[in-house]
Amino acid sequence: MANGQNNYVSDSQGEQEKRLQHQLTMQSQQIERVLSHHQLSARIAGGAVQSRVVRFDLSAPLLQGWDRLRDLTQELKIALKVPDVRVSREDGQLRLHITRPEEPPVTLLDLLPMLPDLLPLTATLGLAENGSPVLLDLANPDVTHALLAGGADAGKTMLLRTLAVSLALKNRQSQLQLLLIDPETADSHNSYTLLEPLTYLPHMLTGISYRLAEAVEILGFLHNEMKYRRQQQVAMPMIVLLIDKADHLMALGGEPVTLALTALLQHGADVGIHLVMSVRRPETAVLKNLLRANLPVRLVGQMDNAQEAAAAAGRLDTQAEYLLGQGDFVAVVGNDMTHFQAAYIDDYDLHLCLDEMHRKRPLPLLAQPITMRPSLFPEDKLTAPERGQPQLFYFDGQAIAMVGDET
Repeated sequence: MANGQNNYVSDSQGEQEKRLQHQLTMQSQQIERVLSHHQLSARIAGGAVQSRVVRFDLSAPLLQGWDRLRDLTQELKIALKVPDVRVSREDGQLRLHITRPEEPPVTLLDLLPMLPDLLPLTATLGLAENGSPVLLDLANPDVTHALLAGGADAGKTMLLRTLAVSLALKNRQSQLQLLLIDPETADSHNSYTLLEPLTYLPHMLTGISYRLAEAVEILGFLHNEMKYRRQQQVAMPMIVLLIDKADHLMALGGEPVTLALTALLQHGADVGIHLVMSVRRPETAVLKNLLRANLPVRLVGQMDNAQEAAAAAGRLDTQAEYLLGQGDFVAVVGNDMTHFQAAYIDDYDLHLCLDEMHRKRPLPLLAQPITMRPSLFPEDKLTAPERGQPQLFYFDGQAIAMVGDET
């Protein structure tokens, strides 16, 4: 890999077989874990892979537990995240038939080997209609920050996940550091499951922040880091802050959060701090000022109507309201517009990537240099404010009270 980058993804002919074997191993372990939890002693003794179904043969004589095993099919389906699980009894052998999910149009681990000379700090987003890769070069001064917009089924959260993993796979921790905010909502369970594995990326400065108090801590840290870098004239390592449901975060945090985001969007890119923010409703008043000049890259998925599509893209002709969802996006940068299919990375491929990254990462230093730079990890553990109790958010050296609304 050029420019001294890590290359955790092999482009050998056996890569597909390696990924399939890893998936089968993980599924076997998940099946045995569910059976053990219900005190059904069995192990996977073999099986077969077909185009639409994977068959797992159970080694133990569990005929007496036939009814109990059938009752577990729903739990197995949830654990394996597959469309269906069926149990059969053939020649005294119990078998599980696991329906394989539909293959996504573009997978990240199939796409990356096509890009051996990818520039540092460039994220891989997907494939355009003409078969060309769609990339996001965060080191380009014309890019700076990106807005990712779309409705409930557009695929925003998965694209955030793809973006983060693609950056981590192609950049050393000395070049790139990641932070992620995903504010809790009443229906945030699916987002949680999609983004939570990113906590284990070695590039993450801290775990994913779900609570408002944690998000405020991250924004305060980045604001202080930005001021330090401007004073010292440094811009590395690059820090990328990914925010899912940024419109919800600003509604929760109010003016202090909006002010902090505005400052980072205006000046952060000059010192290597970049933001990628996903929103569902870009036409809200709180976003209008931010959208106007600070987010030159727009990644727009399926929108509910033409008005929202125009607000998200900053132009009228994207027809994003007619996109198909599930990763069907339009990228808008200046006068250029590209229709693309976002790359997908499933849990099994992500687990394989994490395993490779941690296996190849350098040994930690035995000692760390003393630094006066602001820390993301204060001595006193951050706790969420009690309901009705004000918390202080420091912006430009001034404390601003903000009412905590979480328990």
